Amino acid sequence: MMVRVIMFSAIVLAAASVPAAAETGDDGGRLVIGQGANSCWAWTRSHGAKAATQGLYTQWVAGFVSGVSWEADDPDTLTRMDFDGLMAWMHDYCKANPLAKVTTGAAMLVQELRARRHGP
Repeated sequence: MMVRVIMFSAIVLAAASVPAAAETGDDGGRLVIGQGANSCWAWTRSHGAKAATQGLYTQWVAGFVSGVSWEADDPDTLTRMDFDGLMAWMHDYCKANPLAKVTTGAAMLVQELRARRHGP
């Protein structure tokens, strides 16, 4: 029982110690907080290793896209894509653009979703 408590405590402490980045950069000088400020290389590495941060990245992107959709004049941006589709798109983007920020990929994803929504 004590071993379980120690292991659980270690996992919680490790997860809490994952840094949440905040920076401005290639996104028009906008402040980015959280995993979106990291590189696509970090996204790909996290997913490849099935690291604990994998969930942080996926939830950050889901929140970003949902927030943009929530505030948009066209709130149906997400109607043609599910969570797994969003993450597959981001994974492909990040593999192809390892030096880009996750935020940049998420913004490109929103553009793609809007183009699909208003396309033929």
